[in-house]
Amino acid sequence: MRPLLSPLSLLLLASQAALALAGPQAKALRFTTREAIQAEWSRQPLAFTDSEKAALSPAERALLERAQQRIGAPGASPLLPPELEKPTLEVWEAKAQAARTPQDRFTALFFLNRLRSPKALDTLDGLGPSDAAAWPRHLHLEAAIASARLNGAVVSPGLQAFLDALHKAGKVEPVRAQAARLRLVMAGKEKELLPPVKATPGSLIALLDAWNRAPWAQRRELALSAFKTLSPESPIWPRLGVQRPTQAALDQACVGILSRLSEGVPNPAPAEAFQAQGAPWACAASPLATWYGYQALAKLETSLPSIQKALAQEPPMGATTPLMLGTLLPALRKQSPAQADRVRDSLLAGRDPLGRAAAIEDLPAAPADLAALTQRTWADGQFESQQTLIQSYGRWKMAPEEQKNQLRPWLQHPDWTCRWEAYQALAKLDPATAWPAAPKPTSTHEAILKEAARLAERGRPVRLRITFSGKRSVTLRLDPAVAPMNIANLVLLARAGYFNGRLVPRVVPDFVVQMGSPFDTMDGGPGYNVRCEDSLAWYGPGSVGMALSGKDTGGSQFFITTNGTPHLTGKYTRLGEVEHPDQALPLLDDLELGARILAVEALEP
Repeated sequence: MRPLLSPLSLLLLASQAALALAGPQAKALRFTTREAIQAEWSRQPLAFTDSEKAALSPAERALLERAQQRIGAPGASPLLPPELEKPTLEVWEAKAQAARTPQDRFTALFFLNRLRSPKALDTLDGLGPSDAAAWPRHLHLEAAIASARLNGAVVSPGLQAFLDALHKAGKVEPVRAQAARLRLVMAGKEKELLPPVKATPGSLIALLDAWNRAPWAQRRELALSAFKTLSPESPIWPRLGVQRPTQAALDQACVGILSRLSEGVPNPAPAEAFQAQGAPWACAASPLATWYGYQALAKLETSLPSIQKALAQEPPMGATTPLMLGTLLPALRKQSPAQADRVRDSLLAGRDPLGRAAAIEDLPAAPADLAALTQRTWADGQFESQQTLIQSYGRWKMAPEEQKNQLRPWLQHPDWTCRWEAYQALAKLDPATAWPAAPKPTSTHEAILKEAARLAERGRPVRLRITFSGKRSVTLRLDPAVAPMNIANLVLLARAGYFNGRLVPRVVPDFVVQMGSPFDTMDGGPGYNVRCEDSLAWYGPGSVGMALSGKDTGGSQFFITTNGTPHLTGKYTRLGEVEHPDQALPLLDDLELGARILAVEALEP
């Protein structure tokens, strides 16, 4: 039986019917903002002839073309240009020669560094001291220059004069400069660090990130000896190029430092990395620090009696929730396979979607009770378990026909993202697979679509104020003309108090600050997904975007960039940017991992 259509669906169908019936004498064809929003939500192909497109106004024609690109049905033109979809050395070296604006120069430099080109600094050719005044204050070059040098590029005298002028103009940020210098010193490209910078939560994790880039053999001695206690007297601080921190600064940065020590453990990890003795840190038992620690433990390939003893306790290593048990499961698999089997079976049979996702990932082959597992997963309220199961059919090396049999029912799932995941997998097995139909919208999606249309038709920016603990706040200025559904979703969540009291689980200096998880990690969302609304709006410093685990998987997690991140352009929905970047970006640069969000407020009705 065909599902009943919502009022918004009827709007779109009425518009398409009018187009189909319109004859040569039709006076006005329309494709409105409201229809575009509904079309992008339903994800169904839009059939317009060339003459029908020509009859639209230029603004409506652009709206239609954008909707067709975002829907992405077969035959639609791609949104991303080739240089962003599949960057190549040849293309970006040519673009470097043509680059003239700061944005174009930074983007070319970024991609050439990613491609490890020794010609990356050619992007900045022609810049001199007089260009420093026009260079954007928050478009930082420190890390990019270091990466280029590590790839074999040489700073010319002319470029050095430009960089000196940037420094004189106050556009070289001391922590970024020290982090870049630390990488160069550890690689033997420079002899000395810059003068020590002030120890703050932001500077400590930025410098630890830079330190972690060096080989383990180079970091080993300090890594094993300098963190037995979290102390201002540790020998690590001068080696990082930071002033001795106060105990208060260390306490605030504690979770961030632990996360970096966890991330800095090589993979596979040497046993000695988990045998260092010392006093327990004050934050060691915090769920976020534990979450990072469990992931580090999964790098350990050898069995350690002390680790096995902690894992043998109930609950293993203090993991009391399905989310934490799922995070610990990869480490359990290596240290205690029998116990891992028991935990996995419990998570598979349980009611928690995130725990079930981890357990499905742990399965080496399709289970005997796959039908029962599919039934449980089908009803899960978090998409992670469904996505993991759909992607596992191929990983389990099931026969192609069996994969098809498992995938086809997902084309009828109430959630579009499940349909999309199944379609992608089926299309690889059978290119003739039909595009999936649109599901019936839930009441939540109806509310999002209604608010999206209101905000887009109002034609004004939406402002969200995020207040962190410590009397700190940033305000986001979001553009509903570009991403109405995702902005409407955040507005509705903010009005409901969804973000209040949550923690910031991801801080990556010179890149992003991410927040919005209901579990204070980087897991989960509100229990539904929002369609991607990609655009070619550039991801410069202070851009706000939606975090994803695949196409159309937006929910509640979003991020703010703290430097240019051009590789995100067109791949993550960009919502807008921070207001007052001179105040907001330094605050975000120095935000501690685990900072508490007191409130997210929508400042417009």
